[in-house]
Amino acid sequence: MSNSEGKFKYPGVRSALDGNTAVIMCERESTDAAGAYPITPSTQMGEYWAEETAKGHVNISNRPLIFVEPEGEHAAAAVTAGMSMTGLRASNFSSGQGIAYMHESLYAAVGKRLTYILNVGARAMTKATLNVHAGHDDYHCVDDTGFFQVFGKNAQQVADLNIISHKIAELALTPGIVAQDGFLTTHLIESMLVPERGLIEEYLGKPEDIIDTPTAAQKLLYGDKRRRIPEMWTVDNPMMVGLVQNQDSYMQSVAAQRPFFFDHIPALTDQCMREFAELTGRRYERVLTYRCEDAEYLILGQGSVISNAEAVADYLRETRGLKIGVVNLIMFRPFPGDMLTKILKGRKGVAVLERLDQPLAVDLPLMREIRAAISKSHENALASNGVLPYPDHAVYSVPGDAPLLYSGSFGMGSRDLQPEGLIGAVENMLPGGKQKKLFYLAIDFIREKPYSTAQDEYQKKIVEAYPNVKDLAVHGSENPNLMPKGCITVRFHSVGGWGAITTGKNLAMTLFDLLGYHIKANPKYGSEKKGQPTTYYLAASPEPIKVNCEFFYVDVVLSPDPNVFRHTNALAGLKDGGTFIIQSDLGSAAEVWASIPDHFRRIIVEKNIRIFFIDAFKIAREEASDPELQYRMQGIAFQGSFFAASRVMQAANLSEESLFKAIEHQLQHKFGGKGARVVEDNLRVVRRGYTELHEIVEKPLGPEVQTQAASLDTPAKPAMLTLLPKSEDPKSDIHRFWEQTGNFYLRGMGSDTITDPFVGTGIMPVLTGLMRDMTGIRFEHPAWIAENCTACGNCYSVCPDTALPALVNDISEIFDTVIRRLEESGQKINYLHKGVRTLEPRLRELIAQAGAKPKVRELLSQAIAQTVADAAPDETEVASAEFKLFEEELGDFQFAVTRPYYTVPEKRNKNSGGLLSINVNPYTCKGCMECVQVCNDDALKVVTQTPETISDLRRNWDFWLNLPTTPRKFVRVSNLEEGIGALETILLDKDCYTAVASGDGACLGCSEKTVIRLFCATVEALMQPRVAKQVERLTTLIEKLEGHIASNSGAAERVGGVLEKLKDLKWKYVDGVTGYGRSKMGLVNSTGCTSVWASTYPFNPYPFPWTNHLFQDSSSVAMGIFEGHMAKMADGFRAIRIAELELEGKYDPDKHSEFFTYFNWRQFSDEEFLLCPPVVAVGGDGSMYDIGFQNVSRVLASGKPIKIMVVDTQVYSNTGGQACTSGFPGQISDMAQYGKAIQG
Repeated sequence: MSNSEGKFKYPGVRSALDGNTAVIMCERESTDAAGAYPITPSTQMGEYWAEETAKGHVNISNRPLIFVEPEGEHAAAAVTAGMSMTGLRASNFSSGQGIAYMHESLYAAVGKRLTYILNVGARAMTKATLNVHAGHDDYHCVDDTGFFQVFGKNAQQVADLNIISHKIAELALTPGIVAQDGFLTTHLIESMLVPERGLIEEYLGKPEDIIDTPTAAQKLLYGDKRRRIPEMWTVDNPMMVGLVQNQDSYMQSVAAQRPFFFDHIPALTDQCMREFAELTGRRYERVLTYRCEDAEYLILGQGSVISNAEAVADYLRETRGLKIGVVNLIMFRPFPGDMLTKILKGRKGVAVLERLDQPLAVDLPLMREIRAAISKSHENALASNGVLPYPDHAVYSVPGDAPLLYSGSFGMGSRDLQPEGLIGAVENMLPGGKQKKLFYLAIDFIREKPYSTAQDEYQKKIVEAYPNVKDLAVHGSENPNLMPKGCITVRFHSVGGWGAITTGKNLAMTLFDLLGYHIKANPKYGSEKKGQPTTYYLAASPEPIKVNCEFFYVDVVLSPDPNVFRHTNALAGLKDGGTFIIQSDLGSAAEVWASIPDHFRRIIVEKNIRIFFIDAFKIAREEASDPELQYRMQGIAFQGSFFAASRVMQAANLSEESLFKAIEHQLQHKFGGKGARVVEDNLRVVRRGYTELHEIVEKPLGPEVQTQAASLDTPAKPAMLTLLPKSEDPKSDIHRFWEQTGNFYLRGMGSDTITDPFVGTGIMPVLTGLMRDMTGIRFEHPAWIAENCTACGNCYSVCPDTALPALVNDISEIFDTVIRRLEESGQKINYLHKGVRTLEPRLRELIAQAGAKPKVRELLSQAIAQTVADAAPDETEVASAEFKLFEEELGDFQFAVTRPYYTVPEKRNKNSGGLLSINVNPYTCKGCMECVQVCNDDALKVVTQTPETISDLRRNWDFWLNLPTTPRKFVRVSNLEEGIGALETILLDKDCYTAVASGDGACLGCSEKTVIRLFCATVEALMQPRVAKQVERLTTLIEKLEGHIASNSGAAERVGGVLEKLKDLKWKYVDGVTGYGRSKMGLVNSTGCTSVWASTYPFNPYPFPWTNHLFQDSSSVAMGIFEGHMAKMADGFRAIRIAELELEGKYDPDKHSEFFTYFNWRQFSDEEFLLCPPVVAVGGDGSMYDIGFQNVSRVLASGKPIKIMVVDTQVYSNTGGQACTSGFPGQISDMAQYGKAIQG
């Protein structure tokens, strides 16, 4: 599809864009109006269209653009249909569930012969789990609607096909879908030729143009001439469209569409593609081929895999002499069987690769169509009268005409597909290959070499039951580096919110502009939020880059993340002699070198890797005029470091002056709209990144250390995990989950878990966030200054991450905890039990004498010294030794004397005051410093994290775990049911504070999570006394009923089953299957930020049942769950009521049977209802007040007492901040932008 310069009228304008932008660069010129609703990964198309609309962009028809954002994708399809009906050139943009949601509207658009284009960022469909990445589920879920469908392999094809498809739609009077792979194309920046405005104007024309009517059927409707886009709804020529038809006419209206409209699409498509090629030189056909002329084996697919397949075909031809070709199925509807049967004829084998799975279908979608086309070619050979039944298809008359077909599923949810996988697909077809007819690429059901002993044992169980399951996975024999000669490949390891994506884009565009290179640059997007590890890939080459996957072989690794070696093998794939640059605030090269784990130091030396370090945070702090930009600007410094360390400047013969001129140009383009100051700040940071880079030259190695990664043993369980009970059900057992899944993720090996029945269910045990350690993502943490604390509670209330628990303990409880820990560690204690009884009154006396802001630990040391001094002479030595152990065991754990918990109680009742402690949870704290910001008493300060501070935090946390929870007397709430009292004090209870365990993927300082955590803590506090009372009631009832049955004949027959139900009910409250007892609540979560940070595999923060279904329907799902949940509650209360009636001598089965048969939640007493764990629906503005408002409305009308929590974000926060109806009037957001034509 190349074009010779000057040969064609519209060769395109050289640029580098991602697929979403490429579409809008075309749509903004051609199209009049769009309806769209934000859904990842097509969101940016809608955003960019909204931006162009706000700017007042005028298209080729001399019209300003029109944009409508309705309340959901179903409505967006309707809006777009309405626009198209009035004769406007219209478009829509959507993905995934959005396509499924608008499904029914698409049929109607086809039936009305509308001409709009639906641009799809193809995405995996939510099944057992949510995934927003590439998959072809959405593309194929609407392949029955009558839309014609095309698919582009890269941004160039997507842009060109968008223009071509508008013309096809307008000639064929049939709407069309133009798809691209989500993220892998939508977000991949790559070199391309942007279609000129002049091309679009000449090729497409204006909607109101009068054109020659293209088909005979249309001539019957319109005559020889018609409007390019017919007006179906106009007051100037009124008609009815969208009728009701009954048995007499409906079938005719459906059947007529095939001969008179659909059958014309192939020829009209060929015509439109020819005309486009004549103007641009870029040739398209419904099926494109690559090196197929002599090919014996073919790889066939759609989308971004095609580029990879072409690179693999070249490689296998050059290195093995295998004649491999590639078939790019540009058009899927109508299926191009006429072309395809000719292309496939006589081949030895065809690997049909599809980015989805439909396990209950006879074949995957492409394969089904291919088999049907081949069947037609076989039927042609059977024609007895010489008249071919399918004259446009090839004739397969001998067995060798039909190729052997192999069906491969790959890349679902953007699962990375390396060249190795494609080589495996080819090797599978070859003589001597496995000849697997159905297979999966890039995953394992059974690993050849297990990563752990536990995995090995588990795999044996699977193989015993499913001996052939291993063969479902196909692997290639090699994974070659297929980058072009002279290519520069870079990988970033950073943290969300640190500017890596901006840096990567700027660096890519600098290389594009400065060197004239072809580029590919894309982030490895996950659902991780700000503060979580992220990866970015970039390649620049003098030749086109075909490979479209995660770049394994890289020349340069940039790591703004200083903790990268704690969670990732950052050296993986780095070439011998490559360059590694890491963020470090350590003062010397020797210190930086020493901080790198021994295993990685050896790799660096063995591969002769050049290693550099830079303190980009220091640069950003000193240069950023806005403190909030420091994290993002830290990443920008690495752009300068890249050019200083890599060999790009020498290879391209660049001067420092020309380099920074190009960088300034990119910064101006990126940040110019934010003002000159921002551009200048960033430029200074880049310059300092260039000049302040330090190379580590001396790389000494000590004795080799055996690392965990090198062994087959599962790592030690995280500290918090060891405290949890083992569940009787393996699905909910966190210890099973740790062995099979969690430990792999913590070692940076999440992709190496096997494909097993557990992952197939989409189930995760509760509290898996406790497996996680956030130490590696923070650089600072809070430190508590006990003597300044006033016990206001602001800090532990605002903390979103359950990371700053407060306790109040009696002094005796603290002392007992110390002694118990000493004894459990093996120390023999003789004196302390007696000594602490003397110590406590001495400490209280010293506190009373100390005045304001007493330092408890200093006073405790004084009290200990006095106690030892007053010990009997024969006990002095042992008292001294044991109190020394006592202080060592207490370590640096701090306590505060505060007015609410010590001073006031002491005045009321001597010796009743408790000591407050506030500690940092080292495993969940992300370093957001929200606690420091809300402290008005200087009781919290920011401390730079060091190995020493980490050790102190963990030691103190270990002690905190052993302290008993706060006694009820210190919880200053007189009536929680009525909300009377200091409500924040409920958080002093350990169970209430940890009602959300954290360890999840929420952004640093996430206020959504703070609100949800406080809500859950309140429910825990309300339910605790109710459940305790219920357990006491059950215990008494069971005892009485057992005695009653023993002493009353006939009672066993009458209520013996009830007794067993009561025992079972008590067991569920106290222990249950999981060992946690019955959960205090349950949550139904709409898709959005709250669901993504809470459930991104394999970490979740909740201890109760949780589910997500779709974006808009949590309220509706909650209604269904509520009924089933309440039926279970009714079973328990029914047993209790029957038991009580029996004990009162009032139970008559005949009399009470009907009542208890129909007994449900509407008959519950107030006490019973309050014992029911609430069902809570949670969502944001979009899910509750926009797309899901009808669901909320129905819940409110139902009378069902379901709790609904709306997280007030005022935008669509998960997709990036688009407008929603609950936002402020005039609000500026990503789909309601400020500009010349629209002001927010």
